[in-house]
Amino acid sequence: MSEADLIIRRARLLTLAPLKDERPRAGVAAGDVGAVDDGWVASRDGVVVATGHGATWERLDRVPSATIVDAGGAVAMPGFVDPHTHLCYAGQRWDEFVTRKSGADYLAVLERGGGIHATVRATREASDDALADLVARRLATAASLGTTTIEVKSGYGLEPAEELRQLRVIARAAKTCAIDVSPTYLALHALPREHADDRKAFIAEAAATVALVASEGLAEAVDAFVEQGVFDTKEVRPLAKAAHDAGLAVTVHADQLNDVGATEFAARQKARSADHVANASADGLRALARAGIPAVLLPGSAFFVGYTPPDARRFLAADVPLAIATDHNPGTSPLVGMPTAIALAVTLCGMTPHQAIVAATINGAHALGRGERTGALVRGRRADLILLRTDDERELAYGLGAPLVTAVFSAGTPIARA
Repeated sequence: MSEADLIIRRARLLTLAPLKDERPRAGVAAGDVGAVDDGWVASRDGVVVATGHGATWERLDRVPSATIVDAGGAVAMPGFVDPHTHLCYAGQRWDEFVTRKSGADYLAVLERGGGIHATVRATREASDDALADLVARRLATAASLGTTTIEVKSGYGLEPAEELRQLRVIARAAKTCAIDVSPTYLALHALPREHADDRKAFIAEAAATVALVASEGLAEAVDAFVEQGVFDTKEVRPLAKAAHDAGLAVTVHADQLNDVGATEFAARQKARSADHVANASADGLRALARAGIPAVLLPGSAFFVGYTPPDARRFLAADVPLAIATDHNPGTSPLVGMPTAIALAVTLCGMTPHQAIVAATINGAHALGRGERTGALVRGRRADLILLRTDDERELAYGLGAPLVTAVFSAGTPIARA
């Protein structure tokens, strides 16, 4: 065992350790947080080297300058993994929020040039420096609230050249960020107004851009919004093929507002995840379960837009692995922080607090292809962990809005303290 340079002791330790082999958690494992009372975790050079309980930490070899943190019985757990965000944008949509709360339908707002198109205009007008600063600030806020791994999508450029610019801005912000960033090329988010008459050409150009995205290392996955009145599965199929050919993962905005067969499509494409899925069919759930593909629930979107939230119990009963995310974006989920996403997943979607914690850590990691890298405090994983101001992790769901995160460690390095 390596000498430890960080030890956190006397903690209510949630290891999220796998029961057998490592895979997205479903069934009984969906709520198993691997709790150890009076537990400890030790790391060296940003990697977990051991965990245990009681005073056994005293037998560890330690470097002379090792940091020893007494948790005093508080919860220590893996940092949150947020597997679905749209942090790269400029502008706000307060007026639209008020309009929707007055009864306007989201798709009707989109048709009138609002919605995504309003953010596209503001984002295209922002300079690279301004956009990079906005992304960096949002990443720092997420980190301060306990997120140690986060996905960031492009998608507010629409035109391939603008999408490439966004991905380069995300890469620039990620270089100076203290947490792990997973970039995604959201190639088909909405049809640009200027391409209303050449839809097929736009889709073909978006698919052709995938090879360039991969060659520059700008994204790990390719995404599309598959929804009634936006893009259908037939149109998205060439994009998924281009992603697979380029060695990139596929993820799908699936069946958010209507059942359009997108969840089954995601399973057929061996997607990394299927996201939203509020209106996924029973066939879609069975397909995800067979493939072991996580469904990423986005309760903030249902909360802000006002549609019926996904019923987590349907997915759990079908043995579908569940992850949750903030879906942070300016129009439909301006949700800040995974603790709020956890609370909403419990209150709106019917998860238990422990199921939501699994969904916000190890299953979120699997939804980003990082299931063997982070999301659990076991030997060999990144030492991504947080301390909470409570001795009962269920308060994450019960204490809606409470500032519970007191310390954040990314790869063993303290990056935030209350």
